[in-house]
Parts: sequence; structure tokens; C-alpha cells
Amino acid sequence: MLSSTVLRGLGQRATATATRNSPILAHTFSTVQKDGEEYQVEEDAVDGEWAGCTKKFMAPLKISARGADILTNPLYNKGTAFKGGERDRLRFRGLLPPRRLNMKLQEQRILTQIREEESFIRKNIIIEDLHDRNETLYHRLLVDHIEELAPIIYTPTVGQVCKEFAERYRRPRGMYFCEEDRGHMAAMVHNWPHDDVRVIVVTDGSRILGLGDLGANGMGIPIGKLSLYCAAGGIAPHRVLPVVLDVGTDNEELLNNPFYIGTQKKRLQGPAYYHLVDEFMQGMYSQKFVCHCF
Repeated sequence: MLSSTVLRGLGQRATATATRNSPILAHTFSTVQKDGEEYQVEEDAVDGEWAGCTKKFMAPLKISARGADILTNPLYNKGTAFKGGERDRLRFRGLLPPRRLNMKLQEQRILTQIREEESFIRKNIIIEDLHDRNETLYHRLLVDHIEELAPIIYTPTVGQVCKEFAERYRRPRGMYFCEEDRGHMAAMVHNWPHDDVRVIVVTDGSRILGLGDLGANGMGIPIGKLSLYCAAGGIAPHRVLPVVLDVGTDNEELLNNPFYIGTQKKRLQGPAYYHLVDEFMQGMYSQKFVCHCF
């Protein structure tokens, strides 16, 4: 079982069952009144490796990954914030620098980089690079600075992100379904590494924010939208799935672009289009996934 501190602990305060004299790693407690009862509320530690941390966690995920596999998986990685016990238990002591920088310090470092850039697209490149290597810190940033970062990960910046998506493509995220996958879609769904999917955002790339037909480059929309759902709606990042139905494109520029990542054929029309969509939906519901389509 993966240590719960690897997971999403996004800053909830903990209600403690101990008293001030409990030997809990330099944590302090304050007394609050609720419904005529007194409660001891645990405050975040101010020093040591627990500095800035709460000790109330959501249930941990069960995973088989250990060692470097955790550090290279953005869903589980949290950079230099792993505590000493975690580094031993999860088998990667020595694979990280010895000094622990907690999430708050890492957050300040990334914010500094973002704020030094004047271009919104450059800001987006920085934060999406973080998304690709450390989702814990990525979502921590969004939760704490949603007003500042929402325009960077979604409108108005996401339009330019989609236009440049193929040229900037670095790492797989989400799923793509195309005409060549007909007859295989129900099986393809099992390739997604997470079973507990609650929200799927789907696009066919035909009308992206007034920019017209961007085909498979429209993947930037589901990714950005689901990031906001996680930050503002409290959905766990492993429970979302961005999807592109790549039914071709009528955009001549993309049809002739050697770096375009989608199907370079004219867009499906009529029954062929609807049959593809129908098979996709049946595949999703066969896995009891919840679809939120745009």
C-alpha cells in the first residue's frame, strides 16, 4: 500500500484525538468549541520534516509500484517532499537529493518561475511540464492559486495551447479513439491504467473555442477542463479521463502538417461518424465509466 502522504493531502485541517502532551512530531493543538463541545484541533507543524503538513489524510491508493517507478509516475511523484520514512518504505532512498523541500517550498519555486514569464503560453508550458512530472504539486498549486492559474491552464490560453499541441507534444495523456479502432473500443478501454474513472471529458476537435477544426490537437481542452474539475470540484486526479475522438479533420493546414499527431483524413460524416461515437459510448459504459461530453 502506498503511503497516504504520497496522495493528494491538499491541506485539510485535522481533528486530533490526542492532547497537547501527545508525542506527535512537533505538532501543536488548539481548542475549538462546536455544539457546546470542546475539540482539540491539530495545527500544521512549523519545523522538522512535517513542517507545513497535516496528519489527516485521505485513504491511500494501493499500487504495486516501488522505487524509481514511483518517482517517474507523475500521479504518485511529489518531488523532494517525500519524508525519510517514505523513502525507506517505498524503496527510493538515495534516488532523491537528501534535503527535503516540502510542498510549500516547491510551490514557491514554481510560482516564481511562472511569474517571471510575461507570455501566458510560456507560463502554460511551465505548469504543464510540472503536470507531466508531479501531479501532487500541480494540483496543490491550482487549489492555492486558482484565480491566478485558471486563465493559464484554460481560457484564454488553452486556445493557443491547442493550436501548438502537436509541436509541443511530449508525453501521452488521455486516450484517443479513431476509425481504425472500430471493433476494438470496448477492449481498448482496459488499456487505461485506472479503473475508478468518474468523469470523462470528450471532444472531437471540430469546434475549439471559436478557432474552428483543430482535430486531435483539441486534446488541450479535456486536459485543461479536467484540471479545473480536480482543483475546484475536488475530483481525485486518478478518477478523470480526457478523450479525443479522432474522426479526421477538414483543416487543410493540419492535413498537410508533417508534425500533426492526428488522423490526416477528411472528417467522418453521417452514419460513419455516429457509429463510431455509438461504439465509443458503449465501450465507456461497459466499464461503468461516467462520461461528461463536450
